Amino acid sequence: MPTTYPDQGPTVNGQKITVDRLMNNPVLIYRTLRTLIDQRLVGDKILSGKVDLTGSGSAIFETGESIYSDRAAERVGDMGEYPTTTDSAGPVSQVKAEKWALATEFPDALVARNRMDLASRKLIKLANRLTKQFDEVVLSAVASAVTQTQAAEAAWNTAGANPFLDALLSGAKIDELNEGYEVDTIIARPTQFARILGAAKILDHLPREGADAPVLTGRLISIAGFTIIKTTNLPPSTDVMVLDSTQLGSIAFEDQGGGYTGGADGVQTKRFRKEEADGWRIQARKVGVPMVQEPNAALKVTGV
Repeated sequence: MPTTYPDQGPTVNGQKITVDRLMNNPVLIYRTLRTLIDQRLVGDKILSGKVDLTGSGSAIFETGESIYSDRAAERVGDMGEYPTTTDSAGPVSQVKAEKWALATEFPDALVARNRMDLASRKLIKLANRLTKQFDEVVLSAVASAVTQTQAAEAAWNTAGANPFLDALLSGAKIDELNEGYEVDTIIARPTQFARILGAAKILDHLPREGADAPVLTGRLISIAGFTIIKTTNLPPSTDVMVLDSTQLGSIAFEDQGGGYTGGADGVQTKRFRKEEADGWRIQARKVGVPMVQEPNAALKVTGV
């Protein structure tokens, strides 16, 4: 769409991009916002499944369904009759897709003067708010559905505590259910995250090569088959959880149309020209809902 100011033409200088190019290319807006959001998301790392609700907007699903039949197998003699069995379904739950959205506006003056720093700050704030709220929704849903707990052997701020061992033992409790779960993820608040790494001296054993090494970034730490994730979005009653990210659940999404840029399973954006106000408007939305399908695939570590 044309602006009320003369078109300066898109200019790129190395990795720097002008506001004119950003505002006139909705794909760039989407990519910029998506990059900011991807850096901070935790929910999609613990609910790794995806369910498309397009056309219905809701789903009914069973939770905690056993992988075994109700009756154990029996020895059967020659020409003997096979015993029959039933298989019980899990409790039924229902979810409905919800739209989480925000918008921000840019005056033409900002665009004409190529104030990329101000534009970026607006997008960052938009992304941060959208990300934080949806992540809180996901983690709150998980914490509400998960009822299994295991107490740490000692409070993690006391001498003799072993936070990493506590996490491993909690994961073992899930494994011992023999329901096909295999714990692969630990999520923790920043303080507990630091205690896990510090007590086990994990950083001493991780690779240090490369700019994206976990020793340098601290974003995700992987050791002993576990990915340890730091988050500030856990609900107040939960400090640490261990879980099987492949089984715990999914994030359901819905494509509501409207000409938005980006996949329906992520954050979508759209830009509008505001002729009456000599400016631009960017809208960002995420239409989705968490589905905790296997609550027994996670456990809360208490007393930390």
